[in-house]
Amino acid sequence: MIRLRIGGVPEHYNMPWHMAMASNDPTSAGIDCQWTDYYEGTGGMIQALRDDELDLAILLTEGAISGISRDAPYRIVSFFSDSPLVWGIHVPTESALIDVNEIHHHRYAISRYGSGSHLMAYVHARSEEWPLHKLQFRVIDNLDGARLAFRNHQADVLFWEKFTTKPYVDNGEFRRIGEYPTPWPGFVIVASNKTLTLHADRVTALMKIVFKHAHLLSQSPYRVSRIASRYELEETDIESWLSYTRWCDKIHLSKSVLNETTETLKELGLVHQLFDTQQLYQDI
Repeated sequence: MIRLRIGGVPEHYNMPWHMAMASNDPTSAGIDCQWTDYYEGTGGMIQALRDDELDLAILLTEGAISGISRDAPYRIVSFFSDSPLVWGIHVPTESALIDVNEIHHHRYAISRYGSGSHLMAYVHARSEEWPLHKLQFRVIDNLDGARLAFRNHQADVLFWEKFTTKPYVDNGEFRRIGEYPTPWPGFVIVASNKTLTLHADRVTALMKIVFKHAHLLSQSPYRVSRIASRYELEETDIESWLSYTRWCDKIHLSKSVLNETTETLKELGLVHQLFDTQQLYQDI
């Protein structure tokens, strides 16, 4: 039995992983799955991979690329989703900000540098042709940190997955003033270089299991209620989310998408111009 330590955000995107681990499939394949929720998001998982605390992680595509470009010891082994992540653009409810066009003069709350909340602020600002050097950031670690920063007037704007934050929009803590979809598929699966050297076959086997359960979930008549119940979200919100969300159903690496995403990050100064995109992935 081989132990694989897996990290992901505690959000609805990762439901297929929990279905797979609740089944007997990994055990039958000789894999002992140990899952850890990372409330700090992609940036936190990249640090855990650096510290040899994880073997596999489900990362935001842009964050995964940025991490590898800064010598993080992992490779992308597959896309996890074929659809974009839709980011909600949030402000405190009592904020005077009402128009997305006003936000670039204000302080962005980010979980950490290199996280999706950090990188997408740049990607969005570039799409609006705003001066990138004027963006201001406040590190808040996680969503609870963002709530505290808003209450204490320490940050003004937050990019976060819109259904994860919707309970705080509904209860009056946040106000969503806009949305921004990533211009590429939202999530990739990465594996540490050490794990790929020692256990590439088990990584492949586990991903096949997860994608099988992703397909089963997408076809299930109970998918809405199951996801809503596990993540304490409204069924109507899950229905809306599923209308544009597609998990991959097999191991899949679109090298052209990785190249295009990397070029965008290079234009933003978030990846060095000489970085070779062949360092991003490993076919398994």
